[in-house]
Order: sequence, then C-alpha cells, then structure tokens
Amino acid sequence: MSALFKKFVFLVFLLPFAINLQAQEAKDLDIYLAIGQSNMAGRAEILPDLKAPLEGVYLFTGKEWIPAVNPLNLYSSVRKVVSMQRLGPVYGFARKMQSESPERKIGLVVNAKGGSVIAEWMPGTLFFNEILSRARLAAESGEIKGIIWHQGEGDVKEADQYLGKIGHLITAFRDSLNLPELPFVVGQLSEDKPVRKPLNDFLVNLPQEMPNTGVALSYGTTAFDSTHFDSPSQILIGERYADQMIKLLDAKKQTDSFSFGVLSDIQYADVETVGKRNYRGTLETLKRTIPILNAYDLEFSVHLGDLIDRDFESFDAPLSILEDSEAPFQFVWGNHDFSVLDSLKQRVGEKINNQKGYHSFEIGNMVFMVVNGMDISVGGHPEGSKNHTQALEMMETLEKGGANNVKPWNGGVGQEQLAWMESIVQNAEKDGKHVVAFCHYPLLPENGLHLLNHKEVMDRIGGSPAMVAWLSGHHHAGNYFKDDNGMHHLTFLGMVEAETPALGAIVTVKKDKLIIHGIGNEEDRILNFR
Repeated sequence: MSALFKKFVFLVFLLPFAINLQAQEAKDLDIYLAIGQSNMAGRAEILPDLKAPLEGVYLFTGKEWIPAVNPLNLYSSVRKVVSMQRLGPVYGFARKMQSESPERKIGLVVNAKGGSVIAEWMPGTLFFNEILSRARLAAESGEIKGIIWHQGEGDVKEADQYLGKIGHLITAFRDSLNLPELPFVVGQLSEDKPVRKPLNDFLVNLPQEMPNTGVALSYGTTAFDSTHFDSPSQILIGERYADQMIKLLDAKKQTDSFSFGVLSDIQYADVETVGKRNYRGTLETLKRTIPILNAYDLEFSVHLGDLIDRDFESFDAPLSILEDSEAPFQFVWGNHDFSVLDSLKQRVGEKINNQKGYHSFEIGNMVFMVVNGMDISVGGHPEGSKNHTQALEMMETLEKGGANNVKPWNGGVGQEQLAWMESIVQNAEKDGKHVVAFCHYPLLPENGLHLLNHKEVMDRIGGSPAMVAWLSGHHHAGNYFKDDNGMHHLTFLGMVEAETPALGAIVTVKKDKLIIHGIGNEEDRILNFR
C-alpha cells in the first residue's frame, strides 16, 4: 500500500470523527436563517481563499451541525442540483458576524431555491413549511437571531405588490416562530437590468413599513451573467447584510434589558486559612456560585480582580471552574494576580485573557470600561521597570500630601490609559450612552484601599453625566458610596472571605437604572442613572 493511499485512508477514517467533534461544540449558537432564490443559494465562483471552513460558524444539515464551508446551500431541502450550488452572500455575512462577536458561535440554516417566486414562500407552502421545520430543529442548539432574504427576480413585473407580500411573509415567520421582533434583512437585486429598479426602490422603503427590518443595498455590485452577483459582489452584499443585522440587533438591545454577573476576589491559593481568608475553600464557594449565574440569561460575567492570592500555578484551579460558566467572563487585573515571580508578571494578562489590562465593549446603549488599576503599581511590574518607577514616584508625592492609600498593594492609572478613559466617556456622552467602569480598586470612599490617583480620575471623568457607576473589588468587606455628581461607587464582597455557600451578584441593566440582585450576603440595590 503506497504512503499516499495510506494517508487517504487515514483521512477518510478520521473525517467523521472530526466532524462529530465539531458538531458537539455547536451549542448555544446565534442562529440565522438564509432564504430566497438563486442569488441567496449562490451561483458565483468559490474562489480558492473562500474554500476553507469558517471558524466559529456551523451549518445545519437538517439533522446535525457541521463546520460551515462553501457551498452553504448544499443541504437546502428545496435546492436545485448540487452542481449549481456555489458562492452566495451567506459566507460574507457569517464571516463578518463572527468577526464582530468572536466570542459567539454562529449557526446557519440555509434553505434557498433558485428561480422561486415569493408566492412559493408564503405561509402554508412547501418552502415556508420546510424552513420553519428546520428553524425549529436548529433552535434546539441556540437562539434564532434573524433572517436574511434575497429574492425578487421572479417578481419584478409586480414590483408594486412586493412590499405587501414581503410584509405578510415577515409577519408569518415572526408569528410562527413566536419571535415578534425578529430582525429581517432583505437584499436588493442586481442593478444590471433596468427592469429591477422599481422593485429595488420599493425595498428601500421596507424599514419604514415594517419594524425591525433592514435592506442590504446592491449599489457597486456586478453580475457575471446580468442576474447573479459575481464573487466579490457576493462577499460585499453579504457584509452589507451583516451590517444591517448588527444594526438591528444593537437597536433591539437598546430597548431591551439585559443582565451580567459579578464576582470578586476569589483569591485562591493552596494554603491554609488565615483569619477570614479561606484560600482553599474559596473554590467550593465558586463551584456553588457558577450554577446560580448559569440560571440567568447573562450577556457576560466579570471578575473584579484577585483571581489568585499568590503563585502563577494557582490560576489553573479557578479558571477550570469558571469554564463551566455559560456566559463569557471579563477579567480585571488585581494586585494579588501579580503576586508571582517577576519573570511571570508579563504572562498574567494572557493567562486571564486580558492582555493589555484595559479595554471597552458595548451592549446596546451601555459602554463598559475594564480599567487597569495595576497600570502604575509596584506589584504589577518588575522592579526597575518604567511603571514600577512611576508608581514609586506617585506614592512618594501622595505620601507627602498625607494620603492614606500609599500602600504597596494599591495601584493607579497611567496617563495613556487615563486619556483613553476620558475619550471613551466623552464619546459616550456625545452619543447619549451610559458608562459603567470595572476596576479592582474603588475610587471612593477614601478608606485607604482606593485607587492611588483616584482624584485625577474623578477630575477627568467623574463629572460626566454619562458615568453611571464604578464597580470594584479589593475591599473584601464591600462598600457603597454615591458622590455629589450622582455617580455610584459599589465595591463587591470578596469571595475569599465569603460567609455564605455562594457569593456574587446579578446586575440587570434597564434603560434608566442598574438593579443589583445579590447572591449570598451581597446586598440588593437599585442604582439610578443620573
């Protein structure tokens, strides 16, 4: 047996196992339905760089999920022959959706049929029932987030009736799936033939006629046969579908409430209890808390620093437990996270998936800032480094002024990060958005455990009406303070000193308030926006 043949046999044997492994990972998906006629099915050439599977994207076969690879209409239950299935807009759509939210997995249900007219898709028809059946099966693996639709070439002669028909179809899908606000994006036809212009013009008006709809425009595209988009155009219009879908999903989040979880100061180490600090037992508290977080539909959870007490190898135990969280975790840098050898300090950020220490992200009308309070600190950087030296200078200046927080376990924010924070808050204020900051160190009250240069931070961002709350850890006993500007300063209880079997909080974001639901001894609170 030749070496080449042996390799072929090995790959044939291995492939089903690889696909099955991928299918097992296809859970908690953001699912999108892609339906319509030939341009949605795809007739463009699948170029060499478009042949690889899309990372983090899965395709529903009608029975199982497999890695998404072109042609994506291959498993349509109503398609034409296999040889006609090529590149459609779904590839560009899915690629951009996944790149915008890389922490999420995308599920695609593609069921298009070339040459179909809209009447064939109406409620009660084979096509409608087929996609509905597949959608319901697919929804067992996640949540249906939206529908993209490309059809109309067969209806250009009745363009004036198209808006009414597509509106009826959208309503039918939403009613049948019990998703009354399901985003629905339609695509314009190729502009190569003037006869399509009236229908394209009508489609532009859809968002004014139907809520939660969008239009992927076809300007700048070309067709290789006067009807079907060529490969670059399919990618382009696919990305425009994604832009519209993201816009609709973001708008929906602005009106919806959502929740996130909060934990702080797990501070694990494989050492004996000292005082109230149960360094080993904190893992049991964490194990009991994660199922409580998982009982909620959380957008994310955040740990407010001090995942460990000491030693780099300590990270593995709590991180292993946190893998059971259904919501992704944001990790804030804490002082004890850097109680490791100087040679390992630069690896801490990578270990907890927060390489730089600070960043921001948005959900609907909310902006979340993850602040690096270890930026300027003696503990967070090797002795003799620039940031270590700056920390010594800052602490010397503060000590001369009688500050009570000049301690080696406290840290501050550097000028580069401070300018970034100010920019984030200013932009949020301009856009009418609200900001919540996550930092290991409190800003207020001045109890000796607060950020070294807290006054400078308050001067730069504290007066903005966009600033809602500064959420922190570090002070294990917890605290709450509302400053004169109306900004909330909430310090959460430290898990390492938990007095209850589970400890943490669920924060629900409403349009005008944060509702804190405490777990264990954490208090319930309502933090109204300014």
